[in-house]
Amino acid sequence: MTMWLEYLKIYDKINLRKDKISKEKMVMRKIRRRRNKQRKIIVISLTCFLFIMVGGYAAFQTNLNITAKGNIAQKSRVIQSWTNTDNTDFHSDYYKENIVSATFLDNNDIPSNAVESWNVSEDKEHGGVMAWVVQNSEDNTKYDLYIGVDGGVIANEDSGWLFFAFLNLANIEFNNNFDTSNVTNMDGMFGGGNSLVTLDISSFDTSNVVSMVGMFTYWNTVTQDWKGSILEGIIGLNSFNTKNVISMQDMFSGISITALDLSNFDTSNVTNMYHMFNNSKNLEILNICGFNTFKVTDMREMFLNTPGLQTIKVGPNWTTDNANTTYMFTNSGVSGVTTGQC
Repeated sequence: MTMWLEYLKIYDKINLRKDKISKEKMVMRKIRRRRNKQRKIIVISLTCFLFIMVGGYAAFQTNLNITAKGNIAQKSRVIQSWTNTDNTDFHSDYYKENIVSATFLDNNDIPSNAVESWNVSEDKEHGGVMAWVVQNSEDNTKYDLYIGVDGGVIANEDSGWLFFAFLNLANIEFNNNFDTSNVTNMDGMFGGGNSLVTLDISSFDTSNVVSMVGMFTYWNTVTQDWKGSILEGIIGLNSFNTKNVISMQDMFSGISITALDLSNFDTSNVTNMYHMFNNSKNLEILNICGFNTFKVTDMREMFLNTPGLQTIKVGPNWTTDNANTTYMFTNSGVSGVTTGQC
C-alpha cells in the first residue's frame, strides 16, 4: 500500500511537470506568434513608409521641375521694379526713344559690342539680372535691348511700367525667359505708347495679378496725351487668368485693334472698368461674353470715343445695376450691348 501511494505521488509529479511544460510551450508559442505579428507590422509599415517616401520624392521632384523657374526665393533671378517716371538705366528718356527691340535671355553674358550695361536685379548685391544695349544692325542710331540671367528672368511682383512709353519699341521676344507667375501688378506694363504691331504674351502666367490698369493703354500719363497706336493684335489674351484682378481701368484704351475677344476673361472680382476701351477708335467687334460685372462699381466712359464700334457681345452675367455708367457710350458707334450672341 505504501508503495502504491509512492507511485501515485510520482505519477502526479510527472503529470504536473508535463502540464507545466505544456503551459510554458503554449506561452512561448503565443510570444513567438506575437513577435512574428509585430515583425510583419514593422515590415509592412517600413514598406509603406518607403513607398510613400519614394512617391513623395518623385512628386517633389516633379513639382520642382514645374515651379522652380517661378520660385520667388531665387532672388538672384528677380528683376527690379520701375515707376512711370523713372529715368535710369534703359528707362532713361534717351533709350525710351531709341530702343527698337527687347529680348529676354537665360544668361547674362554681356557681349563685347554692348554700348552700355546695367545690373537690374531687385537684389543689387547678390542678383545676376543684367540688361545691355547694342546698336541696331539696320540703324546705328537705334538700339536692341537684352535682359538676361542664368535660368531666365523672374518678373518682379510689381512689374508695372516695365516698357512704359518706349515709343519706338517694335518687337519684344520673351522666349519663355520671363516668368510672371509671381506678378501682382501689371499697371502700364506696355502702356504709354510704342511701335508694336503685334505683342505675343502667350507665355504669361497672370494667375496672381490684381491690377491691370492701363496695361496696353496708349495714354501717356507723363505727357498727358495720346500716342498713336499701330497695334493690330495681342497674342495670348485667350489664356489670361484674370480671376484675381480687381481693376481693369484703361486696360485697352487707345489701342487700334479692330476686334477683341475677351470672352474667357473672369471678371468676377473686378470693381473698376473706368475708361477700359476709351478712345479705341478702330475697335469694331468686342466679345466680352464671359464678363461678370456684378461687383463692378465704375463703368464711367467705358466705351467713350469708340465710333467704329458695331457690336458688344455680353453674356448672362453682364449687369450695370451696381455701377456708375456716366458717359459710358458717349461718341460710340453703339448705344448699348448685345445679348443672345454668346
